[in-house]
Amino acid sequence: MKQSLLISVFLLISAITAPAYAAEAPSALNAREFNKYWRIESEGPYKLSFKGDTAEITAPKGLSLWRKEKMSGQTTIEYDAQVVTEAPGDRLSDLNCFWMASDPKAADVWQRLKQRGGTFVNCYALQLYYMGYGGNHNSTTRFRRYTGDERGITDAAMRPAIIKEYTDSAHLLKPGKWYHIKITTDGLRTQYFIDGKRLVDFRDPQPLTEGWFAFRTTLSRTRITNFSYTCRPLQDTEIPLGWIGGKAPAGATAVTFGVPFDAGAVNTAATLSLTADGATVAADTWPLAYWPDGSVKWTAVAATIPAGASKLSLNISGKKNTKKQTSQLLASNVNGNIVVNAGGNRVYVSKKGSTNIIDSILRDNLKICCGAMLAGTLQNNPAEPVTKRTEMTSVVENAEIERNGSERAVVKLTGKHRNADGRQWLPWTIRLYFYSASPDIRLTHSFVFDGDQDKDFINALGIRFDVPMSELPYNRHVAFSTNNGGVWSEPVQPLTGRRILAHPDSARKRQPIIQQMQMRGEKVPAYEEFDKAGRALIDDWAAWDGYRLSQCGPDGFTIRKRATAGSPWIGTYGGTRADGCAYLGDVSRGLAVAMKDFWQSYPSGLEINNARGNVASVTAWLWNPDAEPMDLRHYDVRAHGLNSSYEDVQEGMSTPYGIARTTILTIRPDNGYKGKADFAETASGITAENVLLPTPDYLHRRKAFGIWSLPDRSTPARAAVEDRLDTYTQFYRNAVEQNRWYGFWNYGDFMHAYDPVRHSWQYDIGGFAWDNTELASNLWLWYQFLRTASPELWQMATAMTRHASEVDVYHIGPNAGLGSRHNVSHWGCGAKEARISQAGFNRIMYYLTADERLGDLMADVTDSDQKLYTLDPMRLAEPRDQYPCTAPARLRFGPDWLAYAGNWMTEWERTGNTKYRDKIKAGMQSICRLPSRLFTGPLALGYDPATGVITTECDPTLQTTNHLMTIMGGFEIMNEMMEMIPDAEWEDAWLEHATYYKQKALEIRHNRFRVSRLMAYSAWNRGDKAMAAEAWSDLLTRAEHTEAPRTRIVKLLPPEVPAPMDEARPISTNDAAMWSLDAIYMQETIPQD
Repeated sequence: MKQSLLISVFLLISAITAPAYAAEAPSALNAREFNKYWRIESEGPYKLSFKGDTAEITAPKGLSLWRKEKMSGQTTIEYDAQVVTEAPGDRLSDLNCFWMASDPKAADVWQRLKQRGGTFVNCYALQLYYMGYGGNHNSTTRFRRYTGDERGITDAAMRPAIIKEYTDSAHLLKPGKWYHIKITTDGLRTQYFIDGKRLVDFRDPQPLTEGWFAFRTTLSRTRITNFSYTCRPLQDTEIPLGWIGGKAPAGATAVTFGVPFDAGAVNTAATLSLTADGATVAADTWPLAYWPDGSVKWTAVAATIPAGASKLSLNISGKKNTKKQTSQLLASNVNGNIVVNAGGNRVYVSKKGSTNIIDSILRDNLKICCGAMLAGTLQNNPAEPVTKRTEMTSVVENAEIERNGSERAVVKLTGKHRNADGRQWLPWTIRLYFYSASPDIRLTHSFVFDGDQDKDFINALGIRFDVPMSELPYNRHVAFSTNNGGVWSEPVQPLTGRRILAHPDSARKRQPIIQQMQMRGEKVPAYEEFDKAGRALIDDWAAWDGYRLSQCGPDGFTIRKRATAGSPWIGTYGGTRADGCAYLGDVSRGLAVAMKDFWQSYPSGLEINNARGNVASVTAWLWNPDAEPMDLRHYDVRAHGLNSSYEDVQEGMSTPYGIARTTILTIRPDNGYKGKADFAETASGITAENVLLPTPDYLHRRKAFGIWSLPDRSTPARAAVEDRLDTYTQFYRNAVEQNRWYGFWNYGDFMHAYDPVRHSWQYDIGGFAWDNTELASNLWLWYQFLRTASPELWQMATAMTRHASEVDVYHIGPNAGLGSRHNVSHWGCGAKEARISQAGFNRIMYYLTADERLGDLMADVTDSDQKLYTLDPMRLAEPRDQYPCTAPARLRFGPDWLAYAGNWMTEWERTGNTKYRDKIKAGMQSICRLPSRLFTGPLALGYDPATGVITTECDPTLQTTNHLMTIMGGFEIMNEMMEMIPDAEWEDAWLEHATYYKQKALEIRHNRFRVSRLMAYSAWNRGDKAMAAEAWSDLLTRAEHTEAPRTRIVKLLPPEVPAPMDEARPISTNDAAMWSLDAIYMQETIPQD
């Protein structure tokens, strides 16, 4: 008993300085324990009695029954209560409570308890959540959040607004009824339930995360019993992980993923451990980003997960990690080469000067690959007559171990393609990924086009792997995965024909088993073991030297083979969409090669050559030589005008110079061909994308990537919003398929606008064609994925991010660091802008996957504001000579400055370089000094890229608005940035802009373009119910500029369309993306009842 008392005292003392996370705590509503756990604050005399563990309180005046422990973190409070009406004078009223209560002017709620004296109005000096159930003589049920503003004690106008109120009888007290109350807080929202029904669901812009609980009543007799509470840290110490799609892979799976933490929760010395089905799994971890206090914001985790593991978690230990590295690093530098030992393979890479990107791969000391290099051909015309065709190969300029751990290593190579005539061009970056417990090697290939669009037409582009062959041709095998688990496979020399080859074993001579052995991947006896007749058959049967699978469109592939390099191709099989995996080897060794998004990225191909020779090769064609050459010229020889075709083509700006493309391969060395079933399993294993991530609930509670909602169908209005969100994503998923938005340069993008008369997307109308992330369509897909963990959304979002970050952006040349606006050609528009290339569009995928290529792309745009010295984004819309400006450059608040600020924030949190934090602060402070802050005109303001300061020299009374300012990623970035850089003056300016944007846009520019999430931000932060209702009304009744009916989807049939197709009336990708991002934010901040 004495020991228990000491522990309780310790908990109460420590709770004041560092809130304890309570385990089981007694209800203590009994005479024996009451004073230890409860304290009464009363306005006057009261009566307290007990019956078992039930306390009865008669309060002639106001009374608060305080629980003594301080609660914090993720808290759940439950109790049963009754307002007694059994005797004359009993009043049915006020079953009330406070929670997360604290005193802003004191260390606890006890210090000024006597000063409050139990009087209700004095509680306005506290900050807390308050629920008054059946208050005011049982006429109303109300929820408020008190702010601690003491002016409310004497001035009713300063008291907090009612957030939620009920006056109907169903939400008022019933005589003699026992109620079960449950209260939850999780650091983002607080909820109040009574008898299982939720009455309050409040998302707090400034959530209360610690404080005390009090049962509150006045002028009544109440009973309370069965009190309990639990508290867990806001930051989980066991982080739940889940496979996207929910199904654990059948085989061991190498993964790398990111995990976010709350500020201050995890430092760089903390121990992180990965568990799978209760067992610890070896893992590498490293920080990806830091909070301003130096704690870890995101960490990467790399491991090989055991086959079938489904219950996975990352665990945080508060203990400092003092263990030395005992496991051997996977990569090392040996005699000027890089050597990697991982997954049973030994891989050699030359550091410089080689044509090989891989020198050799050994498995069990047997050489599986004796070289890998880039390959291709270039021609000088897009079509016949071709007067010049040049072979290309690779030259390595540098190779380095980029990351080296005991579970994962990354080797980065850079170089160029070299033509046969000596020209070096098409710079490339290749990364090789290795895992200690996986035989697979992942290869990412990125290249930048730096050629002349009128002279350089790439006929073929691929990666070739050389495979030594030691077995006789009849013990060599070639295989292609087709689709849906199908396999096309043949021996290089099929042992079949008019005669049956007899087995050398005399007991089995008459059994036709040699061919069956061959097809099963069993080793056929040596040539010498056959009799003369058998050897004659083997000598005479054809052996095949070349094989080619060509996917030149999204709906068809062919498989052909030929006997010699000079022989014609003969057809063997045709299908629709190949999975993209090939195998070349014999019965003792072989290599499988798979290309991600194979058919989606047509014209793709897989080719095997010299299969009869000592060294055969398998080539993954990124651009198939069977297809037309790559033609990157602008789609027309003239511009068609902004007014007629929404096209902004400017002289010399419709250029592909500097665009890029990334392709991902997976290769698996093995110990020989084992038959079709085994190859099918291999193909499935290396073509499937198995993604492991923290659960949506965990990411949501961490506010990863800002403020967004989980799916909520708890009311009809909320369910209707979810239905529309689902409708949009399903419609676009179908649109990608029905309209075949596939291809090497196109896959991942959506079309911008739809023509309901032609029943066609406006693929050929200037700026209405490819979307190029116009209104943050990529963020729409990502936030909807974060909410749902949908594998289909993962595929759409990652494909769009790959495309937009590579193809729509310039990586070298005069436009480096900028992106191109929507057009028929992805690079066709003359508007080259930072909002298209911004790091904000790549952050989500980067932090979820720790993908190094995306890291490069974000780092590359860090200083893209330097381009403003030479390229003014407002050069046409607001010429400099019409608006006084002596600053060295000009920009808009948004989308320009917000995009740059997102770049700087990303670089700062990744590297700790405070130069970029200070540049953001300089921008914020200079904006706050402008005459009208974010409403200051004109649109183009003075800017100094050296300091980050924004100025104006125009009439100080000039004001303007820009509907594009926040809807191209700026709003989402600012939600994160204000958490990283708290600044009261900036927050006030941002809130002012959100509050008055709609009004000023109409007054100043007669612009009715809705931005509902801006209104929602203001309504949420100011507790403005009328504005919240207006935001929802705008969202549900308006399109971009005009009133619009709800989206309606109809099925169109031939001959009206070429094939059955869904048509949405009305639809635009702008509307779908903007509506969805608005709704996802509003479902969290101002949800409808």
